[in-house]
Amino acid sequence: MSPPRSLLLLLSVAAIGIAPFVTADVQREGNNPEAIAGQSFYQGKSEGWFWYQEYPEPEPEVKKPASLPSPQPLPKPEEVVKADRVETKPFTSAWIRAELPKFRDRAMDDPTRENVRAYYYLQRMAMDKATKFSEMSTNVIMRDPFLDEDSRRPQATYAANAMAREALDKRNEVVKEIGTKSGLFFFFKGNCILCTEQAGVLVALRNATGVPIIPISLDGAPLDNQLFPDFKIDSGQAEQLGIYQTPALALAIPPSTTEVVGFGAVTLDTLLNRIVVVARDAGLISTKQYQSTQPVFDNGLLISKELQSVDKEVLEDPAQLSQYLQDHLRETVRMNNDEIAP
Repeated sequence: MSPPRSLLLLLSVAAIGIAPFVTADVQREGNNPEAIAGQSFYQGKSEGWFWYQEYPEPEPEVKKPASLPSPQPLPKPEEVVKADRVETKPFTSAWIRAELPKFRDRAMDDPTRENVRAYYYLQRMAMDKATKFSEMSTNVIMRDPFLDEDSRRPQATYAANAMAREALDKRNEVVKEIGTKSGLFFFFKGNCILCTEQAGVLVALRNATGVPIIPISLDGAPLDNQLFPDFKIDSGQAEQLGIYQTPALALAIPPSTTEVVGFGAVTLDTLLNRIVVVARDAGLISTKQYQSTQPVFDNGLLISKELQSVDKEVLEDPAQLSQYLQDHLRETVRMNNDEIAP
């Protein structure tokens, strides 16, 4: 039985009435990603109930790197080798120093007669050069007092011993003179075994040179061996000098200068040498007096700052350079010999 005509007419009117709303909803959903996702849910039901679809984030804009300057082409290996060969003449010391290891490696990797013979001939050339240098060195040094070490310190035993004895005698004389201008502070503690031993050395120093010894006790106690009974108690001198351990020695130079000579127990010979050094630095003795106490003749040192102002042309001429340095040493010796003691 077909529906009544009135019912069909009513359905047609209803469809026409809701069409705009349906069209509008579809358009809104087309612009809404969430709506599209909802519609596609049933189509992607195999993905499961708890899956949801994520939308990719927009890709960041990638900046193009700034164009770098094109690298300069490297020289070809054959060009480098050619340049080295131009700068270094064959069979010079520089050439042998660079090439001899190569000949050695070649002979070891491939020990043919030719390779081994070539290596040993180059080695012979290096040894001959060294021999010629040694012979000329002896010839030059023995004729120049500023280069001959025998003029500074004799190698002959009898001469070296004689020079050492003279230096010791001069040292004792200089220390006696120092003793007339200064005294030696002796810092100690009563229970210090090293202080007891050092006290015996100081007695020998006083008897040999007359240097006054000024004993100062840091703890107020006397020495166990009862040496230097007339000691003084420290009243801040040790702290001013940075002395916190005993024994310690310091040279007292009137009116108000005190220089540390050493910490710990030292031998008489070491003590004499240190007193001379401190006295020189403090101006109690001259450089000439100090040199007289050394078993070496001082003919100058090539470390003066004045040498830095030498002309370039002098450096490029071996004869001028040798003369320049010799004149400098000669002037140094003359100044030391003419120096007058204070």
